[in-house]
Amino acid sequence: MIYSFLFLAFGFCISVLCTPWVIRLSHAGIGLDHGNLPRKKQVTPIPRLGGLPLMLAMSLALIVILSFQQESAPHWFATLLGSAMMYGLGMWDDLHPLGARLKLVGQILTACTVYALGLSIERFSYPGAAGVVELGSWSLPVTVFWLIAVPNIVNLIDGFDGLAGGLGLCMAITLAIVGLHNEQFAVACYAFTMAGALLGFLVFNFPPAKIYLGDGGAYLIGFTIAALSLTSSNKGSVAAVLLVTLVALGVPILDTTFALLRRGLRGYPLFHADDEHFHHRLEGLGFSKRRILLGLYGLCVTLCLVGLSIIWSQGRTLPIGICLIFILVLFILRYFHLVNTWDDFRRKFDRVVGRRREVQYALLQVQVLELELDRCANPEEFWPIFQHTIRRVGFIDPAAEVACFEVRSGNSQALVVHAPLHLGHPGEWQRMADCFRPVYLQALQKWPA
Repeated sequence: MIYSFLFLAFGFCISVLCTPWVIRLSHAGIGLDHGNLPRKKQVTPIPRLGGLPLMLAMSLALIVILSFQQESAPHWFATLLGSAMMYGLGMWDDLHPLGARLKLVGQILTACTVYALGLSIERFSYPGAAGVVELGSWSLPVTVFWLIAVPNIVNLIDGFDGLAGGLGLCMAITLAIVGLHNEQFAVACYAFTMAGALLGFLVFNFPPAKIYLGDGGAYLIGFTIAALSLTSSNKGSVAAVLLVTLVALGVPILDTTFALLRRGLRGYPLFHADDEHFHHRLEGLGFSKRRILLGLYGLCVTLCLVGLSIIWSQGRTLPIGICLIFILVLFILRYFHLVNTWDDFRRKFDRVVGRRREVQYALLQVQVLELELDRCANPEEFWPIFQHTIRRVGFIDPAAEVACFEVRSGNSQALVVHAPLHLGHPGEWQRMADCFRPVYLQALQKWPA
C-alpha cells in the first residue's frame, strides 16, 4: 500500500513541477490553442500540450515497474510503447492537424502493435459464473476496437475545462482499487501514478484553465484506461474489469453515443465537432463551469462505486448499474433533448431526418467552394461565387422575417448570414452556417485584404 501512495506522490510532483515549464514553452509559440472555433469561448491563446507532463510521469513509472516486474515485461512494454505511440499521434495532431481518417489509421496501427506484443482480450467470464467464452479469431478485432474506442471517447468529452482530467482521475483511482483487490500491485502503482499526475494537472486545468490536455493528453488517458483494464484481468478473462470500466465510463460513453447519433441522423460527419455535449447543454441552462464539473464528477464517482461493487459482489449489483444508466438516458432525453412523449420524439426525429438531404447538399457545396478557392486567381472572382453558393443552400439577403447568424473564428472578421425564420430551427441554420467556416477562413488567409 505504501508503494501505491509513493507512486501517487511521484506522479503529482512530476505534473506540478513540469506543467508550468510546458506553459512557458507553449507561450513561446509551440502548441497554442487560439480558440479559432465558434464553439470555443476563450479570449486569449491557451497551451494545449498538457499531456506532456502526464506522459513523462507515466513513462518513468512504467520504466520502474518494468525493472521490478520482469516476468510480465511483455505486457508492460506493450503498454509503454502503445502509450508513447498514442500520445505521439495526438501531439502531432495538436501541432499540425492530421484529419480524422489519418488519426484513425494511426490508432489502428497502435492497437495492432500492442496486440502483437501480447496485450489482448482472449476470453470472457462473467463474475461469479463458471463458464468461459473463448474469443478465438475475434480476439484481434475486439481488442483493437477497445483500445481505440476508449481514447476517442475521452477525446470527445475533452471540450470543457477540467472535465476529461477529472473523469480520468476517477477512472485511475477506480482501476487502482481494482488492482489492489486483485493483488496486482504493479497495476495499482501505475494507476496511482496516473491519478497523481492528473491531480497535479488539474491544478492548472481547473476553470479557468491555464493549459489544455490536447488530443495527445486525451488519447494518453483513454489508452491507459483501456490498457489497464486488460492488464488488470486475470489470464485474459476481462468481463469483470471490463464491466467496471464500462459502467464507470457511463457519462462519456453516453455523451459520445448521443453525439454520434445526433451527427449521423443530421447528415454531418461523425467526427464533426459541435457544441451540444452534456457540458454545453448544462452551460446553456445557466449553470456555472464549476457547478457543472462538480456535478459530473459526483455522477462519475457514483458510477465508479457501482462499477466496483460489481466485482465486490460477484456481479450481483450489475442490475443496479444498468438501471442507473437507463435513468441517465431518460434524463438526457427529457432535459437535454426536450423529449416528453413518444410523439415529441417522433416529431423531432422526422424533422431532423427531413433536413438531412439539405445538410448533405450544403456539405457538398462546401467541397465545391474549396475547389473554387484553388481555381480562383483573385478575391473579386471568388467572393461572388461564395455568396451565390450560400444562397443556393437557403441563406437569403437581409429582410424583416429572417434570423441572423455569425460565424466567427478567433479575431477574424465574422461571416454574417441570414436565414428565413419559417424554414427550419435557428440551431439548424447555425450549424449549417458553421459548415462554411473552414473555406471562409481559407479565403481570408489567401486574400487578407
